[in-house]
Amino acid sequence: MSPLELVDDRFGELARELHAARPVAPEGLRERVRALAPPAPRRFELNLRMLVPAAGLAAIAVSLAVAGGIGVLHSPKSTEHGTIQARRPVARLAAPVPQAESKALGQRVFGATLAPAAGRLQQYDANLTVRVDNRDDLSKTTQDALRFTRRLGGFVVWARYAAPSDRGASELALRVPVDHVQQAIAHFSAYGTLVSQRIVLKDLQQRVDGLTARISRLRAEVAALKEQLGRVLTPERRALLEQRLQRDQAQVALLTRSKAASVRRASMSRIALTIADRPKPAAAPGRLGRTLHEAGSVLARELEVLLYALVVAGPLLLIGLAAMVAGRVARRRSDERLLERS
Repeated sequence: MSPLELVDDRFGELARELHAARPVAPEGLRERVRALAPPAPRRFELNLRMLVPAAGLAAIAVSLAVAGGIGVLHSPKSTEHGTIQARRPVARLAAPVPQAESKALGQRVFGATLAPAAGRLQQYDANLTVRVDNRDDLSKTTQDALRFTRRLGGFVVWARYAAPSDRGASELALRVPVDHVQQAIAHFSAYGTLVSQRIVLKDLQQRVDGLTARISRLRAEVAALKEQLGRVLTPERRALLEQRLQRDQAQVALLTRSKAASVRRASMSRIALTIADRPKPAAAPGRLGRTLHEAGSVLARELEVLLYALVVAGPLLLIGLAAMVAGRVARRRSDERLLERS
């Protein structure tokens, strides 16, 4: 007989002996097991550690998908010439005045309606803004405005010329005889596109007439005082008359200077001329850039809504989270007490 057959025989005898000597549970233990209630079915519990990150990732994915879709749908498309076909605006801006019509517009607007009144002294102030096509036209029109002002008998109060890399402009403060102000405005308006215009007329005739009447009365009083001083008077009376004479003469000189200033103001009109070149057109963004811009706008709006929801529902979420934590702690303590009893 081989050694392997001896081992198999011994293993069989050992197995039969163990099977015959198996332990038997006492009857009391069997009664206690039968008295135990069947285990309650396992309840479905939410695993917050896995649920919250999954919900956050799902919300982010949905937001990105919605933003990308809206960006693709609402991004303006480029035409074959490279221009952008944007959505139609609600209201259209007024079309600029063409250069060919600018001079006619200036002659029509500054014609009979806003012309200085003949025979009256008036302060005439004009403010013009003209846009030219390029930097060369800006330089040429600025030099022409200076020469034309001197040709009309006026002068330049101050001038400023700036030509940076993006956009140039010149600002001129001019004085033009009021008889040639309409000619000057029509000439300046023909430089390019008339962007804005503002005319202010202020009547000075009543002020000059009042100053003239006051000067005449004071001169009459001065003449009367001089006549009285030529007589024989007491020292006190003479001192009083001389004081009144000096005061009236000073008042006459002051009113005469004020009248002369008003007359000069009425004889020379003031023109503030601004000439600017057209800004360089900005490069149109590509399709990808427009899509990203639209998607970024949608994401920004979604973040605003999310922040608003957190502000409104934040206290309720905190209360619910606190209630869940308190429930879990209470169940854990109950389980610990049950184990201690057993």
